[in-house]
Amino acid sequence: MDEAISIDDISKTYRSGKKEVRALRNVSLAVKEGEIFGLLGPNGAGKTTLISILVGILSPDAGVAKIFGMDCTKETKKVQGAINVVSGFSGAIGSLSLEEALMYYSLLYNVKEPKKKIEQLLKQLDLYESREWIAEDLSSGMRQRYLICKGLLNDPKLLILDEPTVGLDVESAVAVRKIIKNLKAQGRTILLTTHNMFEAEELCDRIAFINHGHMLAIGTPRELKGKIVGERAIEIHCSEEKCVAAELKGMKGVKVAAVLPQIVRVNVDNYARTKDIMRSLSGCGGEIFSINEMEPTFEEIYLKVMKDGGNEEPAGEPND
Repeated sequence: MDEAISIDDISKTYRSGKKEVRALRNVSLAVKEGEIFGLLGPNGAGKTTLISILVGILSPDAGVAKIFGMDCTKETKKVQGAINVVSGFSGAIGSLSLEEALMYYSLLYNVKEPKKKIEQLLKQLDLYESREWIAEDLSSGMRQRYLICKGLLNDPKLLILDEPTVGLDVESAVAVRKIIKNLKAQGRTILLTTHNMFEAEELCDRIAFINHGHMLAIGTPRELKGKIVGERAIEIHCSEEKCVAAELKGMKGVKVAAVLPQIVRVNVDNYARTKDIMRSLSGCGGEIFSINEMEPTFEEIYLKVMKDGGNEEPAGEPND
């Protein structure tokens, strides 16, 4: 699979008088075509600077960023023709209706057959019946769908979504996530930033954690859980907890963590130990009600990565 985004050893420092802020430090990553790639980190981590370099607003001090093989600094116009960014609510234009505002942007993007394109997108994002509404008067959920509609006008191969569900109610957030999944199914590449860990795990094929301008970890949600957590937890519900704990004590790769009434919690080096535990307990007295693998939440993974990667000198961004 070809690379949609290639970032090689990018660094960026902001300077104001004698003050320096190192926003990015030797960052490298690759995003494959057709995947949803999550870029996660706290405010000031370096996300905004990295995106600004990708879209050609900023130039890196060192390193190279490419989108579909095009240099983001040297071939900015070509890059901008292949991408679009959905960020904040910057799409309303005075008293223009949705349809009128989209027509305005379609002219800026040199969209062929703009009326046909706008009608198609409004229907795709369930906004066609609201096409005559004033953009400023939309609900937050409709605004976000409108912004995605605007972001698709130039038929971008890469769509950058900056916190697409922030501030939305549950129903609207679910609707937007469904739209994002549909965009992936159409073959688009999506770079996603979010502070919602449930959303990141549900949507993203792979995720990168960034903090203090450093790339801390990259992988699929499952890979990141495996790499970062180390020991895994298993909870055994049984009638004879003391017997179970005694049976498992000293077993290779298994450590008894807690013994509670009818519950034994153990830590294992990997979930392959579950089968070993089941075999070992087959001859144990009493009844085994259930054996449950207790996966950590992605929120716990995020917090651990940020804590472990939080010992560097503070970096930051002016407006992140």
